[in-house]
Amino acid sequence: DSDLNRWGAVVDVLTGSIKTMADGKVTISSPLLGDVVVPMSNISDMVTAEQVSLQTASGDLLKRRIVGMEAGNLRLEGDTTSLSLDNLGQINPPAKPEPAWTGSVKISGLWTEGNTDRRSVGASVEASRRAEADRISFDAAWDYSEDKDNSSDPATRGTWTLNQRRAGAGLKYDYFLSKKWYALATTRVLGDMLADIQLRFTAGAGLGYTWVEDSTTTFLTEVGLSYFNEEYRSATPSVDYLAARAAYKLTHAFTEKTKLVHGVEAFPSTENIRDTYLQAKTEIVTSLTDSMIASVAHVLDYDNTPAPGFDRMDNRVLLTIGWSF
Repeated sequence: DSDLNRWGAVVDVLTGSIKTMADGKVTISSPLLGDVVVPMSNISDMVTAEQVSLQTASGDLLKRRIVGMEAGNLRLEGDTTSLSLDNLGQINPPAKPEPAWTGSVKISGLWTEGNTDRRSVGASVEASRRAEADRISFDAAWDYSEDKDNSSDPATRGTWTLNQRRAGAGLKYDYFLSKKWYALATTRVLGDMLADIQLRFTAGAGLGYTWVEDSTTTFLTEVGLSYFNEEYRSATPSVDYLAARAAYKLTHAFTEKTKLVHGVEAFPSTENIRDTYLQAKTEIVTSLTDSMIASVAHVLDYDNTPAPGFDRMDNRVLLTIGWSF
């Protein structure tokens, strides 16, 4: 219970329970009047029978009984010092929701018939969980494609031949050092038949900085070091080296339903600058319903030193439909 003295010209004392205080206003649950909102500036004294939660302007949380107000300060039981009202953020702040996973699952498919008979299917998942202290991000993708032999050779005609199998996944952990800075650890694996990649593996750590983060736009940059290893499907010798890692990501909401997601991740070797790999992805995502989404994405993979006989650059355009969670 609490007593509030000299509230307005009609009521001198209000008895009830403090539900919360935020934005300079106190909400009191009164047995007779129900919920009553009182500006903090109209309160000259306050006493609580039980302990309340007091959150300071800097975010620290105290559990104390208020025994009065004096000279712009709350007097707290058991404390030799009082809490300035200027340093008071909230009383009984609402409990913070538990961190939840959010993300999407997308699928794609293609069937062509005629001069080229092709069937392909793809799937991807992206998920992240952000808490007050850290953030976990995960993504995985799989693509599979076959072509039908339409030649006149009776021995092979009508058979389906694998022409692409690509699968990869990534995991990233961010630990917030401040509102802008965070430390990170990241790893990624990929197999790509068309690029002759049996396994590309990276693992590293670094620092990130969030330049913009508001209701419509997020922009962050990251730098660090990473172990880089490539093993090939052919007889080409595998390569591994210590690479620098530089990345950025931009997310911008055009409307409530449509957003842009663009990012680049590059791995230049610290031993030979010619050994450089990067991936750039630009995607437009739009909501079709509360949970269904559609997207179109362009993905550029660039390997400055590919396996012999293979191109440095691969471009992919992906049309997908999926569900968000």
